[in-house]
Amino acid sequence: MTQHLSATSHRLKPRVKAWGHKLEEWAHRGLDQHLRVGITGLSGAGKTAFITALVHQLLHAERDHLPMWEVLAEGRWLGAQRARQPDLTLAPFDYEQAMAHLRGAPPQWPPSTRGISEIRLALRYRPGRGLKRQLKESVTLYLDLVDYPGEWLLDLPMLSQSYRQWCEQSWQWLSEGLWAATSADWRQAVAAQSGADEAAVAALAQEYGELLGVLRQQGATLLQPGRALLPGELAGTPVIAFYPLAPAQLEQEAELVALMQERYDAYCEQVVKPFYRDHFARFDRQVVLVDSLTALNQGRMQVEQMGAALKGVLDSFRYGPGSLLRRLFRPQIDKLLFAATKADHLTVEQHPRLLSLTHSLMGEAQRQVRFAGGAVETMVLSAIRASEQGQVDDGRGPVPVIRGRDSQGQALMRFPGEVPDRLPPPAFWQQQGFDFVPLAPPEPGDGPMPHIRMDHLLQWLLGDKMR
Repeated sequence: MTQHLSATSHRLKPRVKAWGHKLEEWAHRGLDQHLRVGITGLSGAGKTAFITALVHQLLHAERDHLPMWEVLAEGRWLGAQRARQPDLTLAPFDYEQAMAHLRGAPPQWPPSTRGISEIRLALRYRPGRGLKRQLKESVTLYLDLVDYPGEWLLDLPMLSQSYRQWCEQSWQWLSEGLWAATSADWRQAVAAQSGADEAAVAALAQEYGELLGVLRQQGATLLQPGRALLPGELAGTPVIAFYPLAPAQLEQEAELVALMQERYDAYCEQVVKPFYRDHFARFDRQVVLVDSLTALNQGRMQVEQMGAALKGVLDSFRYGPGSLLRRLFRPQIDKLLFAATKADHLTVEQHPRLLSLTHSLMGEAQRQVRFAGGAVETMVLSAIRASEQGQVDDGRGPVPVIRGRDSQGQALMRFPGEVPDRLPPPAFWQQQGFDFVPLAPPEPGDGPMPHIRMDHLLQWLLGDKMR
């Protein structure tokens, strides 16, 4: 009997502990002292460096370094520290390893993360107004930063598509321009497929995942399913062993279509929806990092597809400000930020043009979100500034330049070029392109990391919660 009670108690402890964490989270939400922020990025946008820099700025906040962050400028900031991670089923974000890369000799950009991870910070401040100021000398806001691959975010539009609709969309872009040449052999093999042989399907699904990896290197963005690129624990499972079929096959290969439909539906139900339910739908705010400069380097098709991906992302969010009860039991994203990264790769007068380009890529979708009550912001920033602004005289007058180090560590001084304020017409790309050069991280110093507009980001992210 004693052994039975001991075993029962042992089994109940994790459940009681989990409920304790859940009640603690609800209590913090009820007092508006908890904020859960999802951070992701389209390929190459510098997500790991961004999160590392954000944590670093909070842990080492200085008024002169973050002048636009009100709680710091008003002298109400008391400090930040790491806190116990609330969700023990998620990998911790490896802040120490990322900092080691940035502080190395020579410094290096931290490696990309390949799954979902989390870090919690406790932010302590003195309230400046309202009931909190009357009741408390200081308040702690718990900030959860959840890092997840942008490829998973791009799966969300699949929830509103049938398998046939997804095939039509995917086959169309795979058959265009640069993508057509890269995918030609694979498309030919799929179009010749007849019947639902499991071995043939598994082989073509593996080749499809490899094809998506090559297309990503060429600047493609609409890479679905995302788990074909980053399978994780799903590697080799039938749930990700599907791919788009040719238009003729959708009408002629009933058995093959049925198999693909079954796996597509299972992927949406068993992979995408659980991610949406367990993580994405619990976010209060969302940051999406966008690297427009690399897309411009690669060409018109890459920029157009990135714009289509951004519009798909906008359509997938749950928008609108929520009441206190909705925050407790049905959280929804009340703020969405698209951050155009790598502002340090440009001279400062080009920043407004980069902002206008990012706005134009999202088009009407952004205005529709605002109409529905969502707060959507677009910002140009650099989480870790890797260059300095300067000028040189070319004999005709001063020319703005940036100074830094290229990806090989060699000193660099150049005028990086102009950014279009909207997508250039097709004729432009036939005559010229863009050449924005990647930069190495800055040499580590004693103070906080150099940045561009991270104080604006902190005010957007936390300002209304720390009044």
